[in-house]
Amino acid sequence: MISIVIVNWNSGGFLERCVLSLLQHARGCEILVVDNASEDRSADFLTSDVTPVKLIGQSANAGFAASANLGWRGSRGDLVLFLNPDTEVLPGSVDLLAEQLTLEAGIWAAAGLLLDPTGRPQTGFNVRAFPILGSVAADLLLLDEIWPANPWTRRYLMSSWNPHGASDVYQPAAACLMVSRRALEFLGGFDERFRPAWFEDVDLCRRIWSADGRIRFEPSARFIHHGGYSLSKLGQEEFLIFFHTNQIRYFAKHHGDSAAERVRKLVVSGMYLRAALSLIRRPSNGSSRATAARTFWTVARHFSTLGEVP
Repeated sequence: MISIVIVNWNSGGFLERCVLSLLQHARGCEILVVDNASEDRSADFLTSDVTPVKLIGQSANAGFAASANLGWRGSRGDLVLFLNPDTEVLPGSVDLLAEQLTLEAGIWAAAGLLLDPTGRPQTGFNVRAFPILGSVAADLLLLDEIWPANPWTRRYLMSSWNPHGASDVYQPAAACLMVSRRALEFLGGFDERFRPAWFEDVDLCRRIWSADGRIRFEPSARFIHHGGYSLSKLGQEEFLIFFHTNQIRYFAKHHGDSAAERVRKLVVSGMYLRAALSLIRRPSNGSSRATAARTFWTVARHFSTLGEVP
């Protein structure tokens, strides 16, 4: 059996579209929705007896990792597909992912091709390499803006990767990731310290490879991914603090305290740099220059005084 786990938090109408696509194109699968105390009533349609979906409601937002763990541990399938609520499955795609996991014992996880709503592959997001200090520095110090073709960013975003060929990959996005139950039990699932989101999928993929497991990408398994719904529910300051805290946590876990400290210093430098630039150019999110500068300055101050990340 295949179990499908969807972690929902204020996803609006996306969740219903996702579930309806699964009921149409993934028949016979067990579907579980873990709702993180959504305030937008996005999961209300699941209370109907007509919808054969198991709803696990939470009284507070426990974060993606903890909720995903709750979902797969309460499921019955030998294979577990983690899907974002802003995805829609296309015909045959779930079965194609499952086939990849039955090819060889060494394949622990599989991912499909993510398409934007216009049908274009989401390259640069769908599959990435594991982050290194060089890729973090290129991003935070805005090297990407003056030298877009720099080797650190190209490597991280896998710019030369062919999204139309099946291959082993390092880090597919958890927006669509199927993992064997055996692998989840062996690894203990997602690390719940990465909360509320970001880097928990990078960490899981890193641990799969570190345990000599493989992750297979199958481009024939296609999913529409709208993207950005969670980020739109957070303020920029809150997002930056969550994201970079988990980024530092990832480097501490997999590269050691020295690397994590370098990332922290890069975050501070990058935020101060953005604060200064906000005063001389219009912010891309539509806020005023003063507001943007204040946000980046506050985040920089937060990380400049940050102690050890737990």
